[in-house]
Amino acid sequence: MSPRTLLYLYGWRLRAHPFQELLAGAGIAIGVALLFAVQVANTSMTGSAAQTVEAITGRAQLELAARDDQGFDERLTRAVRALDGVEVAAPVLDRRGVIAGPRGQRAVMLVGVDPALAQLGGPITHDFGPSGLQLPDRGLIAPDQIVRQIGATPGRSVEVLVAGRARTTPLSAALDRGEIGSLVGSQVAISLLPYIQQLTGMRGRVSRVFVEAAPGQEERVRAELRQLAGDRLDIGPADSIVRRLRIAAAPSDQSSALFAAISAMVGLLFAFNAMLLTMPDRRAFIAELRMQGFTARQVVGVIVFQALLLGVAASLAGLALGDLLSRTVFDSLPTYLAFTFPIGTQRIVTTATIAIAFCAGVFAALIAASRPLLDLLARRPLDAVHDERGELGEGLGATMRRRLLLVAGGLVVATTIAVALAPELTIVGLLALSLAALAAIPAAFAATMPLTDRIARRLHRNMLLVAVMGTRSAMTRSVAVAAIAAIAVYGNVAIGGARDDMIQGLEAGYADHLSTADVWVTTAGQSLTTDSFDIGAGTITRVRRAPGVADVRVYQGGMLDAGDQRTWIIARPPGDPHMIPPSQLVAGSLARAERQIRGGGWAAVSRTIATDRHLDVGDAFDVPAPTGPLRLRLAAVVTNLSWGPGAVIMGTGDYRRGWSTSAATALEVDLADGVPPEAGRRVVAAALGHNPALDVQTREQLEGEFRGLLHQGLARLSQISTLMLVAAILALAAAMSAAVWQRRRRLAAYKVQGFNERQLRRILLLETVVVLGLGCTLGVIAGTYAHLLGNRWLELHTGFPAPFSAQASQALTTLLLITLGAAVVVAVTGYVASRVSARLSFGE
Repeated sequence: MSPRTLLYLYGWRLRAHPFQELLAGAGIAIGVALLFAVQVANTSMTGSAAQTVEAITGRAQLELAARDDQGFDERLTRAVRALDGVEVAAPVLDRRGVIAGPRGQRAVMLVGVDPALAQLGGPITHDFGPSGLQLPDRGLIAPDQIVRQIGATPGRSVEVLVAGRARTTPLSAALDRGEIGSLVGSQVAISLLPYIQQLTGMRGRVSRVFVEAAPGQEERVRAELRQLAGDRLDIGPADSIVRRLRIAAAPSDQSSALFAAISAMVGLLFAFNAMLLTMPDRRAFIAELRMQGFTARQVVGVIVFQALLLGVAASLAGLALGDLLSRTVFDSLPTYLAFTFPIGTQRIVTTATIAIAFCAGVFAALIAASRPLLDLLARRPLDAVHDERGELGEGLGATMRRRLLLVAGGLVVATTIAVALAPELTIVGLLALSLAALAAIPAAFAATMPLTDRIARRLHRNMLLVAVMGTRSAMTRSVAVAAIAAIAVYGNVAIGGARDDMIQGLEAGYADHLSTADVWVTTAGQSLTTDSFDIGAGTITRVRRAPGVADVRVYQGGMLDAGDQRTWIIARPPGDPHMIPPSQLVAGSLARAERQIRGGGWAAVSRTIATDRHLDVGDAFDVPAPTGPLRLRLAAVVTNLSWGPGAVIMGTGDYRRGWSTSAATALEVDLADGVPPEAGRRVVAAALGHNPALDVQTREQLEGEFRGLLHQGLARLSQISTLMLVAAILALAAAMSAAVWQRRRRLAAYKVQGFNERQLRRILLLETVVVLGLGCTLGVIAGTYAHLLGNRWLELHTGFPAPFSAQASQALTTLLLITLGAAVVVAVTGYVASRVSARLSFGE
């Protein structure tokens, strides 16, 4: 068949049924857009960091790095340069701080660089040499977007808050992309190494040394560095920080990927069910082609060609929409990662990302359009499109309904068994559950319609009786609309429920974490008890003697870099009411574990760490502390405490032994009985001298700060959930409009029988209630089970706490919004359709 003929037939199809085709294309486009946008967002975060690190490190292959934020002796750089096979060794110091200007403050990474960095040939740092970009002896340079945000002016001073101290320093320059490339999107402030050492109070210290080995000498240099570092420093590739970022971001990426997969699957099922609305017409079209003499091969060619055109057009539209989403909705950076990793703002769009989203859309179109091809198996063309009552294209016989119900039951059983044995099959299982809900709809209709009919007769509700008759007479269309309602509710209950449970689990964990004190003192800038600061014993004594203060304890900890992991270390003083957040316990006895940790030599670790190291409660393990391996025993297993790579909880005695420091990460302040938290906070702030480099907050205030970061970090999940709800309402509205519009001929017949327009609108509304009621009920049942499976997957694969709860309010809100949207659509479309001329009923 010639392309011209194929195009003519598809053009005829579009002219005859433009609305149905648009609905099918919209479903595909929604799925493609969500799949593409989430892939771009996940790839861009680590991809931009990789570009930034590569642009800095240039030809460097190796990195000698400190394991914590205290760095190591700068003199070790000379020893590295003296090793055989080392061509360049460039030291760098980085320390998290805050830069403040007239209009606000921003958390940044303060980076001190050595001119030797220019010898590595990085696209950004090659200008840092003597003949290039002149770094100031005193003062900072920063990306111009940060300078604008804080309202600073180059040449004037800004305030730097770091390690519990406030310093004033000149802002030498604001640099644009042309001067510092991809660093323009990073949260950094740069100066020469000696000045950053002075500014941070880390004289003679560096964080890492980037090393370029001579050709063919990399392994030799690695071995020499390992011998030089011993068991106190970390040796790895120059892009180690990117590898740690990928691991830290993995739980968030996996959560987004799960939600995006559900959303894309729901969007593509919208397309399939939109095709169901047009199934009678498509089957009649195939029958007509066969009666006109078209061969089976030609019919297949026509259907496949139309599906390909629809899939290509919808997928291209989806890619455009997805690109818009990735630039607007999904463009925010997770703050909890941005302040500890060099995340940039570049968008990374790979060929694979485009290909995956595009091919998924085309494949969905082909699958959605494949059902009518089964009619080619019928011996006579009209056998496939007339049911037992002779209504064209609406045949769903009892045998077919029973088979579909058996398929639904089999899918549920198979999903339960498969997910129990292999949790990694959860996404496949969620797809199977959605298909099971769809397969169960025809049988559910057949079972509920007679019951509804009897109720209508007993209550003498004639309009309901007519509505039931209309619903049963257009079975395929009714099933299609119910299926779209079921999938809409299924997707939103599954996604919304899992998201809400995870947020509640994380909030409960951090509330437990902070419940040990009334007032917390931390470094400025949303450090969330991870940045250390120096505070003298005299200051602590002054706080302890302040009026209304009952006790002060030094909390320690921070981030520990070892290999590809950046682990959160929590070191609690023995006087804390809880050593382990009670709600986050996974394995072990809480009371026994807390006694053991207080006594020293024991620790609790996250399930991710315990699983990776194959640890059970009671086992011994080593923590790669900066002073050497710290031998501990496993007291309990906990969740990842909101940090993807996991956490280790120990006592401050063990921490001081492994880190050889008394620096505080936070001060925990207990107030005397009857002292209001806000009044106590002001007293503590006054005792500290109102130091702007320290945040003094009540427990509730710090919890609120965490919740803000948490919701920002999980914003993508909320965005996906919201987009899914909007897409569901739009898809259902379009489906209801199409179904009502296709009912005009029957409405005209009702007019001939004496029904007025008001009665016709009531019939349409009652049909909507019957169809939506059934579809939404099945959607809630399937969605709740999918919610349960999704929670289990999140806990096992991301380590995030996601205890299952029914989330009845969330499901009720979804049902209310979807029903309200459908009612509005039916009211508008039904008003127009009810004004149809009675003459239409006499047309062919």
